[in-house]
Order: sequence, then C-alpha cells, then structure tokens
Amino acid sequence: MIHEERLKPMIKMAMFDKNDGKACKPMIQYARTDYISMQLLGSFVTGTIAFVLLCVMWGLYDTQELMKMLNGAYIFDLLKGVLVKYGIFMVVYLTVTYIVYQIRYSYRRKQVKVYYKNLKEINMIYEREEKLKSPSQQE
Repeated sequence: MIHEERLKPMIKMAMFDKNDGKACKPMIQYARTDYISMQLLGSFVTGTIAFVLLCVMWGLYDTQELMKMLNGAYIFDLLKGVLVKYGIFMVVYLTVTYIVYQIRYSYRRKQVKVYYKNLKEINMIYEREEKLKSPSQQE
C-alpha cells in the first residue's frame, strides 16, 4: 500500500540522488578545510600550467621583444617580472578558487542536511508504522 506521507520525502530524496547526489558526495566524505585544501592544490597545479601556457603564447606572439630581452642584460629583469606576475596571478587565482569552493561547500552541505532531514522523516514514519503494527499482532 502506498502511503502519501512517505512518498513526498522519498521523491525529494530520489530527485536529490539523481540530480545533486554525486556533486554532494565530497561534502559527506570531507571536512570543509580538507575539501577546500584539495581544491586549492588542484588549482595551484592548473594555475601554474595556465600561466606557463600564457607565457609561451606571449613568447610566440612577441618573439622579437623576447629575443631582445634574452640577448641583452635584461634576463634578470625578465625573470623578475615573470615571477612577480606569476605571484600576482596565483594569489588572485587561488583567492577566487577559495571563495568559489567555500560557497559550493556551504551550499551543497545545506542540500545534504535537507536530504538527511528527509531520511529521518521517512525513518520516523516507518517506526511509527511498526509501532502501530506491533500491538495488533500481539492480541
């Protein structure tokens, strides 16, 4: 027999599992600091790769200027400029990463709490049904 009281939370849970379940799995497995630290580490690697690719693209685009800097005594100035730009790029990139994943974690953690609330509601309904069945079986 279908119980409508039980059906509504079950539908909500099924929709959550289908749509957001995989995205919210890390919020169950990891603490906030661990999750954000993992994302920052990944962003550090991808940010470094992106910066290197941008430098290569600039070098290919402005080869003549690059050769002037490499042939003269401007190598240290070039390296210093690249390192300063890398530092600024990484600080901005990692700050944005931190903010984005902080917001994602908070939002998805709230979704997980709603999921657990629905799960508790269903569990209470089942327990209540079991209590109602038990006295009638003993008579």
